[in-house]
Amino acid sequence: MSITRDRVLDFIRSESGRPLRPRELSRALRVPENDYRRFRRLLVQLEREGAIVRLRNNRFGPPERLNLAAGLLSVNPDGFGFVCRDDGNPDIFVGPGGLRGALHGDRVVVRISRRRGGKPEGEISRVLERGARSIVGIYRAGTRFGFVEPDDPRFPRDLHVSSEDAGGARDGQLVVVRLRPWLPGNANPEGEVVEVLGQPGDPGIDTLSIVKEYDLPVEFPPHVLAAAEAFPDRIPQAETLNRLDLRHLHCVTIDPEDARDHDDAVSLEDRPDGGFRLGVHIADVGYYVNEGGPLDHEALARGTSVYLADRAIPMLPERLSGHLCSLLPDKDRLAVSVLIDLDANGRPLESRITTSVVRSRARLSYRQAQQFLNGSRSSDPAPHVGVLRKMDTLRRHITGRRMKRGAIDFNIAEPRIVVDDTGRVTEIRRSERLDSHRIIEEFMLLANETVARHLRDRNLPGLYRIHEKPDAQRLAEFADTAAAFGMGFPRRERIAAADIQKFLAAVEGKRFGQVLNARLLQSMKKAVYSPDNIGHFGLACDTYTHFTSPIRRYPDLLVHRLLKEAAGLTEERKNRLRERLPALGDIATGREGVAQEAERASVKVKQIRFLEDRVGDAFNAVIVGVRSIGFFAELDDYLIDGLVRVSTIGDDYYVFHEIEGALIGQRTGRRFRLGDPVVVQLVRADRRFRRLDFLLKEGGSKPERGRNRRRNSARRRRRRH
Repeated sequence: MSITRDRVLDFIRSESGRPLRPRELSRALRVPENDYRRFRRLLVQLEREGAIVRLRNNRFGPPERLNLAAGLLSVNPDGFGFVCRDDGNPDIFVGPGGLRGALHGDRVVVRISRRRGGKPEGEISRVLERGARSIVGIYRAGTRFGFVEPDDPRFPRDLHVSSEDAGGARDGQLVVVRLRPWLPGNANPEGEVVEVLGQPGDPGIDTLSIVKEYDLPVEFPPHVLAAAEAFPDRIPQAETLNRLDLRHLHCVTIDPEDARDHDDAVSLEDRPDGGFRLGVHIADVGYYVNEGGPLDHEALARGTSVYLADRAIPMLPERLSGHLCSLLPDKDRLAVSVLIDLDANGRPLESRITTSVVRSRARLSYRQAQQFLNGSRSSDPAPHVGVLRKMDTLRRHITGRRMKRGAIDFNIAEPRIVVDDTGRVTEIRRSERLDSHRIIEEFMLLANETVARHLRDRNLPGLYRIHEKPDAQRLAEFADTAAAFGMGFPRRERIAAADIQKFLAAVEGKRFGQVLNARLLQSMKKAVYSPDNIGHFGLACDTYTHFTSPIRRYPDLLVHRLLKEAAGLTEERKNRLRERLPALGDIATGREGVAQEAERASVKVKQIRFLEDRVGDAFNAVIVGVRSIGFFAELDDYLIDGLVRVSTIGDDYYVFHEIEGALIGQRTGRRFRLGDPVVVQLVRADRRFRRLDFLLKEGGSKPERGRNRRRNSARRRRRRH
């Protein structure tokens, strides 16, 4: 019997009556002697993942039976933290005294000590893996040694740097410090300056600090670039003959205006029965990126492309991502096509997945496509106008069917950052969600579902995009919040996606609707990659995968390979894949999380930089968070929040009511609640700590111009000219 991850875990969790040493476990599981080394490596891997824990006497046991839990530590700037548990159970609060040297981003084991108000609380027992290997901060020189003040306020300790490890840094410069191994309990971590970035105010330094903070790989190694450059510009004729030739189809790409790569193109044909044949054509990246080669290793390490506010960091070299793999107009390109026959009401009938050769007829931006749909460019002779309008009609049918089955559609506004060539922000506006966006969204969702069912129905190894059902306790807490606004949310043990969809429809258009949207989204679990298909709760879909973006996501590239390899898969190869896929899914999920955090941080630092010369100005805002220290208000125009401290509101003493989500005056009864509109004055914009501080503007329903407004407007006009 093979020694698999699941078999070892099942035994330790269910059959083992006590923690056991490795030899005891191997005897109980009848591990052959020649497999013992591999078995020990598996135990180490499971311990690193937090699935099992090692006790002081070298015995292993399940964390849940030892009052322990493993997870990712998130530290608040005020010194406390939360451990987001691997098992999906509620987060564990850790007070400042319980961190025991653990840092933000570390994977830890936490011992659950008690429950505070029904919520678990504990202290860090062990650091499994350091999250931060390098930190960005301001170097402060000293006579014998210096120190670095971390930019990220979630790292509350300065880093000691000896004079010989300062790397030539001067006082006040922004630097990158590599952390040295640091045992919990030591006074301060130590490090070595490995790069001097420059002065904090230099152009582009804000995004560069994000790149270094999240350890994002910018440059490709020479051997990876050489592998990309080795491909010829032209597709070999032999390869074209082995594929379905779809160059006759009217394919178009629809992407953001500033898109640098084009994974997908779409086509639509009429069927004689009144239905349609939808073609979703995806760049065949797998033709160029072979498993185990240098391009593959680099793509796996990166996991995903990262889209910061003023630059993109691609998963693949430009030669592939922006040229050979990209579905550029009027260029023959290799693709994997999903051809789906649908009836006139958008109901799928049958489908085919095949390698192909395609030729895009036009590259459209979402805005251009929307103009065609609106009729404002109806005189344009381009032949794709009619196709686009048919696509929109079909899209509406598909959307209706998806929503009818209960899919959730969170509609949360996001900021769109516009920068010039130097990285300076020229404009911040709300991102639009046009019908042209919805066309591509729906067609990609349908293609992903079709591919996932293809894998499942043929019992092929696959990497699915799964989304677990939300935690009942978190939803109960959200139900309390909703009730404070007079909105009913189902209080059931088992809740369906359709229940959430109905609630979102009920709050749409209400003043507190966006706030409850965001709170409900925070109550949901995150989607992850896994070979175990448990369905996608948010999409109300029993089978889903990612297939449509192989230029920028490694899991999609992996699925492409599995599809093309399916016909020749041996049982031995299937078993090897099934052993590898859990780790590949974990890597992809982890890299996706890093990319998302970096993208959010880059947007926030650009928002703050844009507002730095608006100190003193007043803004319309809405309360999006309430704490005992004050409330967080999000600016209507710029979609960034800042803190109004309760100590600055001088008309009363205010008490925090958690369930109601409000600060309530003891004498006046005045309330500051989630969703309330307020007018605030910006008093501090701290780019380094990515924080805004506001004062409440009393008695005003509209923002007044601050004393700096006229002068700052003149400055901005001079910049434009």
